[in-house]
Amino acid sequence: MRLSKKGKTVTFEISAWWNPKDEKFYLACKEGGKFILTVGSDPKKARGHPKLFRELTKILRAAGAPAPK
Repeated sequence: MRLSKKGKTVTFEISAWWNPKDEKFYLACKEGGKFILTVGSDPKKARGHPKLFRELTKILRAAGAPAPK
């Protein structure tokens, strides 16, 4: 984990993967206290975030990892 020179921004590593069974992305971080969260495409659901879903799809595809079609 790294704090910016001005002390306003923190940079840290996040792992992301696609789970085709529940059609959600999972994001995880081990730094600063472990967390895992999910992102779906349905804006009507609590974990739905279509824009983030699309961007994660692009990122995983570009890396050659499994992603939604």
